[in-house]
Amino acid sequence: MPHIEPLSDDQATEAAKNLFQPLQLALGMVPNIFRTMAHAPDVLAALLNLNKAIQQELPAKFRELAYLKTSLLNDCHY
Repeated sequence: MPHIEPLSDDQATEAAKNLFQPLQLALGMVPNIFRTMAHAPDVLAALLNLNKAIQQELPAKFRELAYLKTSLLNDCHY
């Protein structure tokens, strides 16, 4: 299986760095999933927009149900 390394701040493009800033402010760090997706900043931007829409437009009960079902379907145990 291929392995793609997360980008450090020094390796990230300006577009990726701009996407990192709100994550850094909100979370105090940029999780590796986002640093890895930053190899394709347009994809990262789309994911962040999707996540924002889910957080704002989907009630918490349905978000949790979707996360749980997705974890079960993917045999994820955490």
